[in-house]
Amino acid sequence: MRYKGIVSTALCLALSWAAFAVDERILLASTGLPQRLAGADSGLPGGDRGGRASVGGAGDWLLDNAVSVRGYRGGSDYVLAPDEYRPDLSTDLLLHFESTKPSDVASHYLCSAGGSFALDRKAALLGRAAARFRGSSSTLSLSPLEGALLKGGNRFRDFSIEFWLYPTVAENGEVILEWKSFRRLTGAVETESFSCVISGGRLAWSFSNFFEKPILGGGTRAELANKIELRAKSPLIPKKWSHHLLRFDGDTGLLEYLVDGVTEATAYATADGHEGGGSGAAGSVFTPAVGADAPLQIGVNYSGLMDEFRITNAAQDRPQLTSFGRDPGLVISPVIDLGVGHSRLRSIDATRKTPGNSSIEFSYRISDDWVGWSPDSPEWLPLRPGQALPSSARGRYVQIRAELFPDGTGKYSPSLSSYLVHYEPDELPPPPARVVAIPKNGAIELKWSRVPEADVAGYLVFYGDAPGEYYGTEAVEGASPIDAGNTVSFTLSGIPNGRLIYIVVAAYDAAASPGAAASRAGEFSQEVSARPSRTAE
Repeated sequence: MRYKGIVSTALCLALSWAAFAVDERILLASTGLPQRLAGADSGLPGGDRGGRASVGGAGDWLLDNAVSVRGYRGGSDYVLAPDEYRPDLSTDLLLHFESTKPSDVASHYLCSAGGSFALDRKAALLGRAAARFRGSSSTLSLSPLEGALLKGGNRFRDFSIEFWLYPTVAENGEVILEWKSFRRLTGAVETESFSCVISGGRLAWSFSNFFEKPILGGGTRAELANKIELRAKSPLIPKKWSHHLLRFDGDTGLLEYLVDGVTEATAYATADGHEGGGSGAAGSVFTPAVGADAPLQIGVNYSGLMDEFRITNAAQDRPQLTSFGRDPGLVISPVIDLGVGHSRLRSIDATRKTPGNSSIEFSYRISDDWVGWSPDSPEWLPLRPGQALPSSARGRYVQIRAELFPDGTGKYSPSLSSYLVHYEPDELPPPPARVVAIPKNGAIELKWSRVPEADVAGYLVFYGDAPGEYYGTEAVEGASPIDAGNTVSFTLSGIPNGRLIYIVVAAYDAAASPGAAASRAGEFSQEVSARPSRTAE
């Protein structure tokens, strides 16, 4: 199982507060910050935003072998990335046809297009668009640069030419591609060419003097008719995509033409027209040889679509015939801040489609702190959309992962539209309703009312020498804030007599980590003050 590179984008994400009669939701759309929504029907883009404040999430959506497309519900969906060819060491020419100014991904050819050349974004087979040709005025010309197989004077062995084709009418005489050049011989000039045309409703290939005859014993060249032709057995069907692959094996001299992965025609570029590679003159394999520089012309006289045109310096043994391949895709949500630590994650719904036998596997992770998260830590836990999660699913920060799997044929991709996360916030405890500060000699005695909540684990005492500024350090018991434990009285000692001290008390709940009670402290109580005195009782 492999993934193909991480990119980022966005998807709609809605969260609901399940503990209330009226849902509150947080919407993470393609732009802007997440926003809490009001109303039971506002969990998707376009719902009533209710004028609520934004609520934060962290990071971007992470995609690996997945892309964002316009969704069936009007927003964005995630689907598997089209199984486009990716350049490798064997790539000589690669055209994805994603721009009206086509460019060779391998950078071996300079591309120029006729004025009628256009893209079709609706009927594209792979990627966002396919090339649309409308006769000679839309011809695409590719001039070889240094390193190209078709660069003048080049000799090579194996090669393949392949592309997807969608003819409008498939008329006889339409020229799909054509290359014409010449090479100088002793005392003569020899023309050379190859082409792919529609003939008799079928695709036909022709090579004229493209293969150089080897020199045999005595300085003579092997003899063979200077033209090699291959013609498909199956008719070319208008308005239907089909894959075409021509490959040459330099070891045996086999020139083979395949349509949709099935062999349609074969020929041998050898001295005797049979499989070569053996010893002796009869087994000599002819070599592809380029004379002068000449452009490769695509769509010379063709009406229809083309996609994924590729030339390689290898005899491709496995045509790529699927829309999505076999590899899974990965979609990871941003880290979502639920706003309150130790919140109970109840369930996660997912709006998705799984045509054919495609599928999506979901998992999630949750923690009270997301700093330091790595790709595999915290652990990803399995998730079945719509089903209740275990009571241990608690935290403030949530992230969701979806693995997208194509169907068995590689023709269909699942799509992911949105998430709806149901959770119950673990609200921080309210403040003590009443706090009393009693001055003492060098000390202040505090008393407060107990907060009537079952999960209150203790109280923090904040103090300082200015209103609203609780940074005191004088008390023997420690610097502000001081953990008073689960009690309703406390004494600050070691306070200089005559100094006025301001104090608030806050409760914290059982979700606080040891030594980190302040992370789960609730609101401050009403501020009180007291001034220690030697005359105080």
